[in-house]
Formats: sequence, structure tokens, C-alpha cells
Amino acid sequence: MKIRVLGAALVVAAGAAVMAALPAAAASAASSAHLAKPAAVAPAAVPKALPAGQSDGNLSSSALQTWQTDNTVWALAYGNGVVYAGGQFLNARPPGAANGSATGEVSRTYLAAFNSATGALITSFDPVIAETGSASGPGVYALAVSPDGSTLYVGGLFNKVNGAYRDNLAAFSTATGALTSWQPSAYGKVNAIAPSPSGQQIYIGGGFNELGTSGSAAGIQTRNYAGAVDASGNLQPWAPVVDSALTTIAVDPDGSQVLVGGYFGHLNGVFQPGAGAVDPVTGTTDTGWAANIVPDNSSCSPPAVKTIVISGGVAYLGSEGTGGGCFDGDFAVNLSPGGDTLAWQNDCLGATQSLVVIHGYLFKGSHAHDCAYAPGGFPQVNNASGTGWVTHHLLDQSLADGSLGHWTPNDDDTLLGPRAMATDGSQLFLGGDFLNVNGKPQQGFAIFPARPDSVYPSNPATAPAVTSTSAGTDTVQFPAVSSADVGTLTYSIYRDGGKTPVATLTATSWPWALPVLTYQDKGLTPGSVHTYSYAATDGTHLSGQSPASAPVTVASASPALSYSQTVLSNSPSFFWPLNDTGSTASDASPHNFDGTYTGGATEGVAGPLTGSTATSFDGKSGNVHSQTSVNAPQAFSIEAWFNTTTNTGGKLIGFGASATGLSGAYDRHIYMMNDGQLVFGVWNNADVTIETPNTYNDGQWHYVVATYNAANTTGPNLALYVDGHLVGTGTTASAYSYTGYWRVGGDNLNDWNLDPEGNSQGTTEPNSYYFNGTIADVAVYPAALTAAQVQAHFAAALVQGG
Repeated sequence: MKIRVLGAALVVAAGAAVMAALPAAAASAASSAHLAKPAAVAPAAVPKALPAGQSDGNLSSSALQTWQTDNTVWALAYGNGVVYAGGQFLNARPPGAANGSATGEVSRTYLAAFNSATGALITSFDPVIAETGSASGPGVYALAVSPDGSTLYVGGLFNKVNGAYRDNLAAFSTATGALTSWQPSAYGKVNAIAPSPSGQQIYIGGGFNELGTSGSAAGIQTRNYAGAVDASGNLQPWAPVVDSALTTIAVDPDGSQVLVGGYFGHLNGVFQPGAGAVDPVTGTTDTGWAANIVPDNSSCSPPAVKTIVISGGVAYLGSEGTGGGCFDGDFAVNLSPGGDTLAWQNDCLGATQSLVVIHGYLFKGSHAHDCAYAPGGFPQVNNASGTGWVTHHLLDQSLADGSLGHWTPNDDDTLLGPRAMATDGSQLFLGGDFLNVNGKPQQGFAIFPARPDSVYPSNPATAPAVTSTSAGTDTVQFPAVSSADVGTLTYSIYRDGGKTPVATLTATSWPWALPVLTYQDKGLTPGSVHTYSYAATDGTHLSGQSPASAPVTVASASPALSYSQTVLSNSPSFFWPLNDTGSTASDASPHNFDGTYTGGATEGVAGPLTGSTATSFDGKSGNVHSQTSVNAPQAFSIEAWFNTTTNTGGKLIGFGASATGLSGAYDRHIYMMNDGQLVFGVWNNADVTIETPNTYNDGQWHYVVATYNAANTTGPNLALYVDGHLVGTGTTASAYSYTGYWRVGGDNLNDWNLDPEGNSQGTTEPNSYYFNGTIADVAVYPAALTAAQVQAHFAAALVQGG
């Protein structure tokens, strides 16, 4: 993450400074380039973080050092302690051998077997698969083990197995490794194989146009892209009608429906791009399917669903996408005889290739580079060389809402991402075109075992920021670090280089979303001098210590005024504590600039200061708006306290042309992105924004101040402070002039997307324009507060338990 400041060079005339919230004598609401648009997503319950030290799915982010392949693995299947890998490789390579090394290589043509616990090559399984014709791209592209574990089904592009004729389909005994007599022919490439729960029907998908077994009663018949045979190879009546290749098939464990995915636009004569459900016997459509589950339009067709897995009555589907900004995330579908319905969709951009469910988490292979549109997701960031983006090839997600988890190893897939995933229930088997995993040689095939493992949290690189905010008290603040497989870490805080921590805190983090922790070290001797450092642990592995803070002298006096007295001493235009019991948000300043509560706001919840109350907002419609319109100020400060765990963002406070609904003109606002970063922005013919590098949706109270002064022409005139510290500045000659209302809890954010790449789904970033969390002590000032004033306000609050 980085602070992104987008500035506008155009200078416009600014009127005389006026109090930010005093009524305008006469003005009309001006239109702007921001067009009103409904908020895209209503907030859902955020999945709870696991306890400190636990990992998603109990899966390690550290891959075993196993045997490898010398080219791409396209398919994986597990059975009886064996992992079968199919692809375009010609050899298997020993563990640790670098790419290109032939030392110790043994021949394996398109198909190999590995011990699932150790990754050792199983030497007794060595079929010779070949394409002796002119087919381009020969190899194995589909694998499946029969439900009873006795048979391995193989599909792809080949015509010989162990010297015997096999036309793109074959089967092996898992007990002996011998080629069986099962020999249906597919006249074209096979991409997917899925047995029925009984094992009596074998569903097949790909790019073929005929299917069946020569000499059998049904023989070989036309089957375009999809068909089925039985365990003896006899052609079955299952024949869904699609207009392009299938890439994946999944069978509901209860046998009631078969899900198909691929490059097609129509299924059984109905426009239903990419995926659908069909009858398990005939292939006709008898189960309703929401046609908009895979959005498709003229610039994003076909959608290319590449993977489907089913777990617990829910299907999880991954889409490759077919163009910039097109849907290439994943989505969940509730399966029901009455109709299959969309549960959620995750709009990460990055061509999803593979999915697997392990211990209640969805693991994903892709080249995710832009997850700003997904709950809790990360924005697109340029890589260090500036030649592309930072990509995440391996991620996990919540089954409840698709939000991103904490499992973040990586590989170096050169194309779209890991092509195949499989599991034995506790480990993850990975296949693709990667050469390295976590920076170590591991080509084509990898195993991620169950934890425990040797993965350490990253070492803190930033010294704590320490201030003495009251008599005998030092306030210590520092950014969290992350682990590649543990989300919630414990932090030990050390004083003066000591070995025993003076305190421990816990926090949940991601590599792209690092919260800021605050600790008050009390009972210190006034005038004494101290330094602080910190380290992180997952309960087993302790990181190195951070650099030490600058020495800080402990204060001998506390702030003389309470927090509210300190606020009022700086002459706010209005001060809404939001501690009311009625429909009016009372102004605690002398200006009587009251606000009005709307639906979706709940008063009387616990506030940031000891004994104080605040107002919670539902993230859908909750709002407080000023009762009187005012001129948009050219000098102001916005101040508030907030507490949230939302992963869909939303506006905390801002200025808009309308008191209710979504304003047509709107800026001078502070809002939260999906990952918890804060943004302060004004409009001057373009969005002029400051973005925090850290995140603040950690369920703790935080203090935010944003300031702007158009009259300041000698340096940065926008500033954003969080928890008393300056986090970013910016410059713009003026802010857009119009008449409007101050609003708390939500308003329009259309066109305030900081993401550089568009999204074809109509999804916004943040997902929600309304804030799901608690807000207190909102004040707006007619001038830019100084850094010293901001620090004084924060210190006064801390004395009262903030």
C-alpha cells in the first residue's frame, strides 16, 4: 500500500472564507460529474477472525520439498494416499533441483504419481502416453478417481497409452497401475472428467464432437463438447447442448444435478453463459439457474468458467474472464432442487483457474492483482520494477461471503495462475506452470501440508511512534505485521531494550491490510526517558524486534481540559457528540447547528470515552444530516471518532448537495475502503485524495481529522491525521463550490473509485456507500486545525479512556 494523492492543476477563484457550517444566504445546489448511483452491496456479517495463532483451514503456507515436473501440470486427482498429476511434462525432477536441471530426472510422459504425504515419486506407476498424430498441445488435461478409489480416469489429447490405442480417454487400476479395458473414444480434446456418486456414470467435457466406444451397442455418436459413458465405456443419453467447449464438470454429491462450466454462451438453447446445472441422466435443464451469476456482455464474452467444486450444498465456481475488467473472480451458488441461486461473488481481477475446499475455507489459484472490489480486498499496486502489478497467485476465502483470508504463499506462474488444485481433506496439492514456490525451486507440482510449520511472522521494520500524552503516561503506536498463514498475531511491547514485555496485544492483519496498534504505558516517573520496540508471534514463532523508538520524556502534567472542552476551545462550526436519545443530533457548540437522525442509526451505544455514548450506523441507510444547508467551505477541518470491523467500506462524514438519499454533488469527505484504509478527498475537476497506508477496521476506536485551507498557497494544504499522527498531505488550489449539507454515516461515492482498472460488474469500491460501524464526537471547524491542536485533542481523549 502507499499514499496516493491525485491532484488537479486547474486553479479556480475562491470566495471569502466563511464558517463551514453556518447557513448560506442564497445558493443553489450545483451539479457535478458525480452521478448518483445506488450503493452496490448491503453489508453482510464479517467472518470472525480465528483466535491468535490459528490458520485458515489449518493449512501451512510452506510447501514441502517434493518431486517436480519439467512442464505444466493441468490436472490433479487424489486417491488412496496417492496424488496423480497430468499435464504436458515429459520428465519428473528430484526435490530441490533447479529449473532446467536434468540431474536425476526420470521419464514421465504426461502422467505421474506421487506419495501424498512426502511428495516422493511413485516409481511403480509409469505409463507411457503419446500422441502420434498431428494434434497440437498433446498431454493429459483431466483426471478423476472413481468414488470407490479403484480406478483412475484420464483425459486429454493423446492416442496411445503403453502402446495401445486410446483416443483421448483411458483408465488405470489404482491398485496395480495397469491400463484397464475401458476405452471410449472422444474425437477431440478432453478437459474434464467427473464420475457420478455411484461411479456408474462418467461425465466428460471438452472440445470433442463425438463420443462412445466402438463396437458397443450405442457405438460412437455425436456429442458436442459434453457427453457421458458408463463404467464399461458405453455411451449414455446424457447430452447437454452447448455452443463451445466445457472446461469443468462437478456432480452434486446427492446425484440430483450436474454442474458444467466452460466457454459456452448458451446451454440447452438458452442464453446462459459460462455455467449451469443440468439433469444427471439426460443433460436437459430442469433446475433453475440465475442467468446473471456469470455476467456477460459484448466486451466480456465468453466468461470462461474454469473450475467448479461442491461442498456442503454449495457450488464454488471460478471464472477466467476474457478481457480487461471482465469478471474473472469466483462465486458461490446455493444448490437446491427448487433452483440454484447466487450466494455471493468475489470480484477480484486475476483469471481464477482452480479452487478447492479444505476445513471450511475456499482456496484459490489465480493471478489476483486487483481485489479492491472484493470485501476486505486489496487495491492494485505496481510492482517494484514498474513493469506490472503485484500479483497473488494463492489466496483463501471465507465460505460465508467470499472475503479474503490470510493464507498468502506465492508462486511464479508465468501465465494465468495455478491450473489445478486437489486435496486429501487436510493438505493442498497444487499444479501449474510455476517454476518456484515461495522463492524456492519447485516446478509444476507442490504440496502444502497441514500446520504446524516453520513460517514466521514478518519482522517489524518500523519503529514505534511514541508520545507522552499525560502525566506518567507514554502512548505507543505501531503498525502490525503479517504472516503468510496466520491472521491473528500477538505483539509483545518492550521498554528500554528489556527482554520481558511490558504488555501484549493481539491484532488481525493481511499483507495488504496492516492495522495500527496503540498501547498506553502508565505509571511512569515524570521526567524519565524511555524507548520502545515490539515483536510479533503466532504462538510458536517469534519475529525479530522492531527498531527502537526515539527517546521520549514522560510528561509531568495532564491536559487541563476534557475532550469536549478542548474541542470547543478551538471554536468549531458545530460539534455533534452523537450521544442523543431522540431524532435530533444536538450541537454542543454555541451555533445551534443541529442535525437529524434518519433510519438505520442506533443511538446510545458505547462511545470512545469512559462513560460516553455514540451512534451506530447500519451500512445501508443510517445517516445524520444537518438541518440547514450551507456553502461548501474553502477552509475546514473534519473530526470524528469511529469503530468498525466492516470489510465493505463506506463514508464516515462528508458534504453533499442533498440532505437525504444520494447527493448529486459530494466531496469534503472521509470514507473507508473495503480493506479498512481511510481516504480524505475534495473535488476540483478531479478527485484530490489522501489515502492512509494502514487500515482501521480492527474493532478499536480511532480518531480521524481531515483539514483543508485553500488560502495556503505555500505548501500542502490538505492533511489527514489518524490517532493524532499525520499520515498524508496533498495540494489543490480550491475545492468545488456548491450548497449542501454535512452528513454522517453515508452518501454518494460514485466516481470516487481510486482503482486504476474498471470493473464490468457495476461493483463499486468501496462496495458500500454507507458506513457499517459506530461514530461519535463529530466536529467541523471553519479553519484547518494545526498538528499541535490535533495532538492536543487526541491527548485529552486518551486521558478520558479513549
